[in-house]
Order: sequence, then structure tokens, then C-alpha cells
Amino acid sequence: MDAITAIPEPLLAFGDDAPEVRAALDRVNAVHARYRALAVRGGPLPNSVEAMRVELTYHSNAIEGSTLTLRDTQLILEGRTPPGGKPLREVYEARNHDRALRMIEDWASNRPAGSPLTEQDLLAVHAVVLADIDANSAGRFRGERVLIKGTRFIPPGSHRFGALIPAMLALAARDGVHPVLQAAELHYNLVAIHPFADGNGRTARLLMNHHLLRHGYPHAIIEIERRAEYLASLERANAGAAAPFAQFVILSAARSMERLFEAEGGAAE
Repeated sequence: MDAITAIPEPLLAFGDDAPEVRAALDRVNAVHARYRALAVRGGPLPNSVEAMRVELTYHSNAIEGSTLTLRDTQLILEGRTPPGGKPLREVYEARNHDRALRMIEDWASNRPAGSPLTEQDLLAVHAVVLADIDANSAGRFRGERVLIKGTRFIPPGSHRFGALIPAMLALAARDGVHPVLQAAELHYNLVAIHPFADGNGRTARLLMNHHLLRHGYPHAIIEIERRAEYLASLERANAGAAAPFAQFVILSAARSMERLFEAEGGAAE
């Protein structure tokens, strides 16, 4: 994994050589310094963290087509029934995402520092994401070819998973890469492999957030309002141009921290 040429397609190793990526990293570094100062003072407040969990679940599911509102999502996660007879699958999606999020939070907090993600971790997250939705696919790699709507990109066949998934995890564990850039890379590479019949996007965003949490960052939210930009940057990465997607994720992490400061009433200044 030392040489870029050793990385099997369609995986990418993200770098910080593009000016827009360096500028985004400068911004996230400045915002993260404020976040560390807030953490030293005992923050963020539990209510602010819980609000971010609800927003993360809402936005991640909305990106995949869920019709639940933010308020619907909050009610479901509180164990209450939202009005209007919401589809049962969407109720399960909200519940499952929250459970998976809390699982990766526990990993980030309680596993020894530097513990790498494993293939079993990947399967465990996916199993929770699709629990009670698709018993045949939950926690299992796909065996068939898949097509992704709205893109010409064709994910690799399952016969290549034995090489691609360990390579993806090795990239995510290598030293010397900015953690937010590496989180973006992990997200992209999982989506590029597309190892599941369903739930790839949600699983990728959860693993991205696990990587951020274990490196001292809060949750990063990719907002439904930026879905078109998000998908366009993914498409450019599929064509080999990683910088737009890296920049998008890094700025999403910065914006998420800035929103957390706003919820704290500017306490991080």
C-alpha cells in the first residue's frame, strides 16, 4: 500500500495536493481548534450532541429518499409515533440508523486508540442499518452485479471483494493522512466498491463518522439540501478526480462543527 500503483481500481488514495483541498483543510483545522477549546471547557452540551444525532439520521436517510421530516425523525428516535401514517420501512430506517450511529460512537470511545476497522465491523454496521428491512441482505456482501441509478459507474463484481475490501481498510488505517481527508477517502472507497445490495450510502456515511469520532472530531452531516453537489462530486471521483469530493466532505465537517457552535450559543469563541 506504499505505492499508489498498488491500489486496485476503483479505489482511490486521497491527497492534499489540490489547492481547493488544502484550503478546505485549513478551514477545518481552524474550526477544529475551536472545537477542541470547547471540549476542554466541558462542551459540547449533551443536548447539542443529541440534536446532531437526530439531524445526521434525518439527512442521511433523506439523501436516500426517505420522506420523513426532521420532526418525524426526532419523534421516532424518542420512541413516539409521528403523525400521518409514515411508511414502516422509513420508521425502521430512522431507528436503525440511530442504533448504528450509537454503536460506532461506542467503538470510537471504548476501543483502544489506533484499532483499525475490520471487515466484521463493516458487516456489523450494515446489519444494523438493514435490520428488519431486508433479512437476506443485512450484514452480507452482495453476490450479484449492481447498477447505480443516475451514474454510468459500474461497481466491481463480488469476486473482487477479497482484494478490494482489505485494500480499502488498509488505506483507512495508514499513517500520515489528515483524518478528515482520510474519512472522505473511506466514504468514497466504500461507495465505489458498493459491496451491499442496499444501504451502501448510509453505511459509508456512518463509517466516515466513525473515523472522525475516533480522531477527535464531532459528527459530520451531509445535508439533504446539498444532495446534488454531493452526488456530482461522487461522480467526478468515479472518473478519477478525487479533489471535489474530498473538498465537499471536508467542508461538510467544518460546517457541522460551526453549526454545533451556533447551538452552543457561540460558546466556542
